Amino acid sequence: MLKRFSISLFLGANLCTIVLMWLCVALTFVSPNVFPRLSLLTLAFPVFLAVDLLFVIFWLLFKARLAWVPIAGALVIGGYILDYCPIHFSSNPDTDSTITIITYNAGKATTEEQEDHLIQFLNTADADIICLQEIGLRVLSKPKAKAWLDSTPYHTLQASNNAILSKFPFLSDTIHIDFPSRSNHSFACWIDCNGDSLFIVNNHLESNHLSPEEKDEYTNTIIDPNRESIRNSSQMLMGKLSEAAAYRGAQADSICAHIKRNADYPTIVCGDLNDTPISYVYQRFAHHLTSAYREAGNGPGFTYSRRSFPVRIDHLFYSDDWNCTSCRIDRAVSSSDHYPLIVRLSKKER
Repeated sequence: MLKRFSISLFLGANLCTIVLMWLCVALTFVSPNVFPRLSLLTLAFPVFLAVDLLFVIFWLLFKARLAWVPIAGALVIGGYILDYCPIHFSSNPDTDSTITIITYNAGKATTEEQEDHLIQFLNTADADIICLQEIGLRVLSKPKAKAWLDSTPYHTLQASNNAILSKFPFLSDTIHIDFPSRSNHSFACWIDCNGDSLFIVNNHLESNHLSPEEKDEYTNTIIDPNRESIRNSSQMLMGKLSEAAAYRGAQADSICAHIKRNADYPTIVCGDLNDTPISYVYQRFAHHLTSAYREAGNGPGFTYSRRSFPVRIDHLFYSDDWNCTSCRIDRAVSSSDHYPLIVRLSKKER
């Protein structure tokens, strides 16, 4: 009797976990403007997924014939699981038309040491197109950075704290993308990429605006939880995260309008989206374009390295004019609290 009750209890817990996973996926179809706080549930998707996988092991050990329950629950949303944690065992070969693109939140490079690390990385990477966020309006005009740029074939466009460095000539000035924001920015431009007009959008979508002290408060809550600190930290986080999520939803809609208007041209959309693969923003872009990491990356691929906040929030999407031959995250770069995403794309033969 007790054994039957225990099995029923664990089965109920497993089914609840599956429903929560499915709810996370369902919320990616709904703008965070509609349910700002509920949309934050998507951040817990990896937790629900991990619990579901543990249930597979549990059932295999104690009731093997029920192992199909967590497996079936995961298979229903298998595509979204691969968005979050893709697996690839081989890469596509490069071609003569392969280009390298980097998207990197440089973290404002506020110190001379950070600037040196940034220039060293960009020089070593030798990418064809570099999309930078939080670069600061004066960083690239400082003597050391200017001297380096003058020694390279890079053309530069900058708007607010976003910049694009391109070995290919620009066909336009910056195209401002109007969306609601408190301080963040996106801009587009046209690039002559080996004779093709390439439409590229560099984004830094709405930040969560958590101060270092607030992030430390959250971290301390994880390390040394108590009822009062958890309540205070949760209220602060819920308010700021849900407000930022609502902004990002509207921003993604504005950018997608530009993507649709230029659907006949090769397109790249990248940057710090401040959202994970299980989010409205990511899935909106994935509806129109292909995620480079989804196509050629491996594992969860965290691009934000702040302690207790391991997430992949930096992304690159491309139109079906391209094949992605490789996509990796360079965790050796230490000039920012983000890691750069390095993508190689080859033009499809028509």
